[in-house]
Amino acid sequence: MAAPAPLRQRRPRRFRERKDVLHDLDDGELIKRYRLDRAGIIFVTDLVRGPLTNPTGRNQALTPEMKIIVLLRYLATGKMQLCSMDDLGPSQQTVSRVITETLMALSSNAILTQFITFPITPHETQRKIVDFQQIAGFPGVIGAIDGTHVRISAPNEFEGEYVNRKG
Repeated sequence: MAAPAPLRQRRPRRFRERKDVLHDLDDGELIKRYRLDRAGIIFVTDLVRGPLTNPTGRNQALTPEMKIIVLLRYLATGKMQLCSMDDLGPSQQTVSRVITETLMALSSNAILTQFITFPITPHETQRKIVDFQQIAGFPGVIGAIDGTHVRISAPNEFEGEYVNRKG
């Protein structure tokens, strides 16, 4: 009969130093890296503080502010999660978990309905069309997301109405 295999020793846990970017960076740097200033980060954090607060007393638990910062870094740069790990300190697995958890909290119905509205009735829809026509001369528009300019193929009819200041 063979001798039992020796038990592997557990590798000691390593805690990376986490950066406190809210205190280390000024508003200009925060906007450059996270697309929000300190007040904006705190505002977003306060919206989802309840769901993002860990009820445990575990050591090294991420604060709701840090979870928002991890998510903002990922969304603002599109970098791999390893880069967030290098920049901020949490492991790649933690970054992945935090991104999912924070996106779920921010996409709850309570948050979405607070900031996103869409016309429901024909009267509301017509009012939005008129408002957009008056604001920017956009015909037939009932909503906008983000304000990002996207290149489109202009229709043959009324082509000039679809060309923006960027050509």
